[in-house]
Amino acid sequence: MQFLKEFIQAMWDTGIALAPSLFLGLLIAGVLHVFVKRDRIFRHMGKPGLHSSVKASLIGVPLPLCSCGVLPAALALRKDGASKGAAVSFLASTPQTGVDSIAATWALLGWPVALAKVIAAFIAGVVSGTVVDVLDKGNGHSSAPGSFSSIEKGSIPGKIWRYVFGTLFRDIYLWLFIGVAISALVTVFIEPGKLAEYPVLAGPLGMLAALAIGIPLYVCSVSSVPIAAALVYAGFPVGSALVFLMAGPATNAATMGAVRKSLGKLSFWSYILTVIGVSLLAGLLLNGLDIPAGSLLHHHEGSGILGLLSIIAAGLFFLGIAYYAVREILQRFRSTGTADLVSTDSITYSVSAMTCPNCVRTVTESLRKLSGVRTVAVSLADGTAVVVPGSDYSSERILEALAEAGHPGELRKEGERSGTRCSCGSCDR
Repeated sequence: MQFLKEFIQAMWDTGIALAPSLFLGLLIAGVLHVFVKRDRIFRHMGKPGLHSSVKASLIGVPLPLCSCGVLPAALALRKDGASKGAAVSFLASTPQTGVDSIAATWALLGWPVALAKVIAAFIAGVVSGTVVDVLDKGNGHSSAPGSFSSIEKGSIPGKIWRYVFGTLFRDIYLWLFIGVAISALVTVFIEPGKLAEYPVLAGPLGMLAALAIGIPLYVCSVSSVPIAAALVYAGFPVGSALVFLMAGPATNAATMGAVRKSLGKLSFWSYILTVIGVSLLAGLLLNGLDIPAGSLLHHHEGSGILGLLSIIAAGLFFLGIAYYAVREILQRFRSTGTADLVSTDSITYSVSAMTCPNCVRTVTESLRKLSGVRTVAVSLADGTAVVVPGSDYSSERILEALAEAGHPGELRKEGERSGTRCSCGSCDR
């Protein structure tokens, strides 16, 4: 019982420290989403070279996209006419940062670590993209530039609200909870500064250990921050924590496989090796600054109006997590009968760039809201979306919705799926 009380208190303390900066970062992200027209900017990245890589990294650093969301965005960027190097640069720099992650890092780990993470992510993007452009000749425009995103209706505050809480927070709420929970466990079980008693962690081996944990583990850029902060609180070197902050969000098994399949071996190795190399170098440099661990303790006591606002933000933070958790459970119950509804009249689409359950949810919701779609069942393992059509079904609308969601698809050919498809030749079914 005592452990449970300490665990809940540690989670609450972390929420108080994290929530205000997180919400500020999300708000800025929402404003950027509404006022910055990414499709127009991306059209200037078609010429291979350093200039395009720099622009792609500058755009990618503030965007709040995790590794599961950055891949379809990078593929859309490539399809929109950007060079392969620019797409790789965007892919390498974006998942490590984002304005929400930068704000959280500043709050929990201090401005030197936040600044180091931004600079390192930018350098990783520029280097990886430039390497691809130098080694892969003839990788300019992949196609004629097209529209990167659909036109969003509604008022400006409504657009910001929907993007911040209907998209961003919804996509990361589970990983945020996991990150805060792991942070709480570390602070409960490991005494402050305990890890500093192991000299082996202070050198390159500590960074390699952080790299070994971060590469296969999926954590988004925001959820990795409380974990890193708890490790530093327990005595983990700040440079090794930076390696984890970079390697965890930028690399994981699903993303790495999708990068290799979508952009080729050269882009894959440029992406992985650059992230590893830059993170290790940044970690060594940060350790050389000898930042005192005492300044990084993230359990601060607030007072006055700021303390009250922090408590309110923490309450909203955990309420938001609970809301989306319950909603997810209810949606799963409602969709249990979907497989039974898929009949011989169903139509199967191959869907690209799906790497995690968030991608499945995005595709499902994008198709479910279309007229003419009775039910839809999306499979991450098969990379498919099985649609049961209604009276107003249109295959063209399905493909457009998939492209707008950042997961381009195509109709499965005859014989590649169970069931049948209309072969009369006079309709799009």
